[in-house]
Amino acid sequence: MAKRRLKTKSKRVTCHKRYKILKKVREHHRQLRKEAKSHLNKTRRKDPGVPNTLPFKEAIFKHAEEVKQKAEEVRLFNLLNAGKVNSAEKSAPPLSVSLIREANQVITEADVIVEVLDARDPLGTRCFDIEKQILSSNKRLVLVINKIDLVPRANLQRWLNYLRDGMTVLPFKANTQQQSKNLSRGKILWNLEQRGPKNRSVKGMGAEDLMSLLANYCRTNGSKIQNNDRVGCLTVGVIGFPNTGKSALINTLKRQKVCASCNVPGTTHQSQRVRLDKNIFLLDSPGIVTSNSTDPSELVLKNCLRPESLPDPVPAVEAILRRCPKQQLMTKYDIDDYSDTTSFLVQVAQRLGRLKKGGLPNTTMAARSVINDWITGKITYTTEPPECLSDANVALAEERPSEVLHEEPMQTVDGPVD
Repeated sequence: MAKRRLKTKSKRVTCHKRYKILKKVREHHRQLRKEAKSHLNKTRRKDPGVPNTLPFKEAIFKHAEEVKQKAEEVRLFNLLNAGKVNSAEKSAPPLSVSLIREANQVITEADVIVEVLDARDPLGTRCFDIEKQILSSNKRLVLVINKIDLVPRANLQRWLNYLRDGMTVLPFKANTQQQSKNLSRGKILWNLEQRGPKNRSVKGMGAEDLMSLLANYCRTNGSKIQNNDRVGCLTVGVIGFPNTGKSALINTLKRQKVCASCNVPGTTHQSQRVRLDKNIFLLDSPGIVTSNSTDPSELVLKNCLRPESLPDPVPAVEAILRRCPKQQLMTKYDIDDYSDTTSFLVQVAQRLGRLKKGGLPNTTMAARSVINDWITGKITYTTEPPECLSDANVALAEERPSEVLHEEPMQTVDGPVD
């Protein structure tokens, strides 16, 4: 019996199809030759410029340069005047005039300002110049310490005691759920042995206390506030450094993602108005940087700039090594003892597989990986408050209106941190 074979499809085609394909190929090649001929002499003519035989050539050049310079000065003056930029804001390198204008608009329209601070570095993320501007205009200022789950409870307690001297301060943790609606909220349950709240879930914490405070402001000052032709409405502006959790705070209060939130600085480019309830409106603002430091490494560690913008990430890693204990980094990256930044980056590159050709360690890629771990919170760190009240806090307390200075502090947090 003959062996069975699988029948394969023949590759032969009919003459009609073969000639049709050849005809289309010839037509395509002819079209390409035609287009090449039509674009053969289409070259852009160069600008001949001003001829040397033109009389008063130098005077014409000088006049044109003066006109151009005056037009640029007028443009910059209009932008700065519209944004009311002060000297501190002009010196901030990552801040554009449009963001300054948006932030000033939020401060002007709001009746109460909520400044969001990072619990890992509350003093480094405070905008003292903006606070002076707010308090001088007799507006209420509330400091919200966000990301309280990233610091120990004792450290948070010390910061609360330091900042509550003449200021209204509330602890907070924004919701980190991936869903867009029905965001859950919980109460702050403290545990001395864990970092931050006992519940390390994705739930938001501290929202009820903040909403109670805003509702209290709306009741007490409702008769004095008139916004959008409605008496009793309260407009709350949310300001702070980039990536401190301003949009996440609004989403937690609203219990749905109404504002774009991301761990990359510069996500919010313009102010956004969100209605919390029938009497309270929230204003989200872009991140503002009022730090006097112009060092890109310091700004990146505060998450004010993206790590990709650093031409040399090694100085930023040096700052991280100065702030973090050596044993913590050795445990984190499972490396041996190191003597300097170079030896640390070499071991990290070998451990993470950041290698060049020939197996040489790529210290630049390793440095960027360390910076990303710092920004995303994989490298834990905290800062300690000063022993005494700083000069900036003293100045703010003196400028604070009397009705705000003697305001009773909030004591509504369940399980108060004493």
